[in-house]
Amino acid sequence: MRVNSVFKRVLSLVLALTMVFTAFSATAFASLIEDYKAQKEAEKNAMIDEMVEIARSQIGFYEDYINKFTTWYYGYDTSAYWCSIFVSWCADQVGALGTSVPKRAACRSMMNWFERRGQFYDGDSDYVPQKGDIIFLNTCTDGTDPYGVHHVEIVTQSGFIMRGNAKYVRCIGGNTSDINYFGSEYVTEKVRPAVGPRAKVIGYAHPDYDASLGVISDINTFSNSIRPAFLTNLYSKFLSFVYKIETMWFNFTVKVEESVAETKAKTEAFFSGWGFKNEGEEQASEPEAQTE
Repeated sequence: MRVNSVFKRVLSLVLALTMVFTAFSATAFASLIEDYKAQKEAEKNAMIDEMVEIARSQIGFYEDYINKFTTWYYGYDTSAYWCSIFVSWCADQVGALGTSVPKRAACRSMMNWFERRGQFYDGDSDYVPQKGDIIFLNTCTDGTDPYGVHHVEIVTQSGFIMRGNAKYVRCIGGNTSDINYFGSEYVTEKVRPAVGPRAKVIGYAHPDYDASLGVISDINTFSNSIRPAFLTNLYSKFLSFVYKIETMWFNFTVKVEESVAETKAKTEAFFSGWGFKNEGEEQASEPEAQTE
C-alpha cells in the first residue's frame, strides 16, 4: 500500500512537472513566433524604407529616353518610356524584383501583374495607400483616354495628406516632369491629388514584400550565385528580348486604338458634311429652327 502511495505521488509530481513544462514550452514557442513575425516586419519595413531612399537618391536625374535605367532594363542602349522601368530598377536595388515587384516596361502590364495576385486596389475604393505601394496614373490631358494607364510611381508616405477636404498622395517617379511640371525626363517627388477633378489615380498596388524575404528569395539568390556567367548573360538577353517585344506590342496596340479613334472621327465628320446624321442623333425640328 505504501509503495502504491509513493508511486502515485511520484506520478502526480511527474504529471505536474509535465504540465508546467508544456505550458512553458507553448509560451516560449508563441514568444518565438511573435519574435519571428516582428523580425520579418522590421525587415520588410527596412526594405521599403531602403527602396524609397534609393528612389529619392535619383531625384534631379535628367536624361532623355536612352539612359542608365533603360540600359539596365534591356541590356543595351535603347530608347523607351521609363517610368515603369524606374520602379523595377528601384525594386531590383533592394532584392524585391520578381518576387514583390515585376520587371516591366509597360504600365498596364505591371498593373495586370498585381491584379492577377489580388494586390491591386481601385483608386475609387476606400483603400489607403501605404509607403512602398505602387500608384498607377492616367496622365492623358485631353480626355480622349479616360481609363488608360500611362504613368506609374512609388508611394513614399503612408496615408493621405489632407489639405482641407482635399486628399493627396506623396510619390516619386521617373520619366516625369520636374517639380514645376516642366518636361518629362526627370526623377521627381510630388504630392499628387488623390480625388477630385484633377485626380487621375487609376489605382494602387500593395506589393507583397514579405515574398522577397522568404525561401523563394533565398533560392533565387543561391541559384544566381551558382549559375555560370554565360548562362546569366544569355538569360538576360532573352529577357531583354521578351520585354522589348512586350513594349513594342503595347505601343502598337496604343497606336492602333488611336488610329481607329482618328478614323472614326474623320468618317463622322465626312458624313456629317454631307448631311448624314448618326443613329440616335436628334434632328432639329422646323419650329425650333424658326425660333433660333
